[in-house]
Amino acid sequence: MVVSETPSGTPVVEMTGEEYAAYLDREARQATGLSAAEFRRAYLAGRLDEGDPAVSDLVGLLRIGQNGHAA
Repeated sequence: MVVSETPSGTPVVEMTGEEYAAYLDREARQATGLSAAEFRRAYLAGRLDEGDPAVSDLVGLLRIGQNGHAA
């Protein structure tokens, strides 16, 4: 992981694919008790409450990890 700042002082964190996968897995387990893979399957199957802020936050992280493509 590389941490830097923009000229205006905004933090920038760059992760490898493996680092991001581990981060996503930790976040999913902490928020939902599911692994990232289990969370993704449950989301795609429509079994999660999209009104839950934890779910919507994790869906956003899934999309970031896929370069903006749908989860």
